[in-house]
Amino acid sequence: MERRLDSRSPVIERPRIGITRGSGIPAPTHLALQLAVRIAGGIGVTITPRTRIDPALIDGLIVSGGADISPHLFNMVGKKGHRYDHLRDTTELALLAYAERNDIPVLGVCRGAHLMNAHRGGTLHLSVRKAYKNARYPSHVFAHLFFRKRITIAPGSLVSRITGRDEIAVNSLHRQSVDAVGSGLVVTAHEQNGVVQAIEDNTREFFIGVQFHPELLIYRPSILKLFRALVAESARRSVR
Repeated sequence: MERRLDSRSPVIERPRIGITRGSGIPAPTHLALQLAVRIAGGIGVTITPRTRIDPALIDGLIVSGGADISPHLFNMVGKKGHRYDHLRDTTELALLAYAERNDIPVLGVCRGAHLMNAHRGGTLHLSVRKAYKNARYPSHVFAHLFFRKRITIAPGSLVSRITGRDEIAVNSLHRQSVDAVGSGLVVTAHEQNGVVQAIEDNTREFFIGVQFHPELLIYRPSILKLFRALVAESARRSVR
């Protein structure tokens, strides 16, 4: 049966989208990613450091948010007493490398965007509050649900073409942000104070990292389009 590849409609023979997370109980954001992929026409396949799958079985990849990546990945010293998930870092870096070699569409969310940047040799600001003025965002649980800030999207970028917007309001669940941009990546969205909100490799069909959490904003059509576009491109890749 032929697939329908229009990103605005469901896809026949739903593509399988790998969604990473840490070991242990899944966070609400992981469940939200599963829902977003399902609504967009795909099937979410959970990948953890301890329950790995053959990456040849997935058509697309979401590197999700969560705990900070290890600063050792970009030659910085970690926070004293902080426990990093090195096994998760290693697992996700291997998946990113595989995705690049095999033209698998990739969406990185928050931590995932940071890892994409580190994978390409970039660095991070370990404290966005210290690195930028006017970056002291509310951090309590209700702010994670309701606080919004506006970001500007670069015209002609993949994020702009997908969302159809040059400015958009997003949530704020992060303490860190992209500093030096990795090889082959470009900044395609930022806040007024300069904080990077999206990176992409414009030589690839779909290789996007976003600082915000789009899975918590899928009630907005412009944001849901990110997942629809990922699923549609994953379906095209599967057909090829």
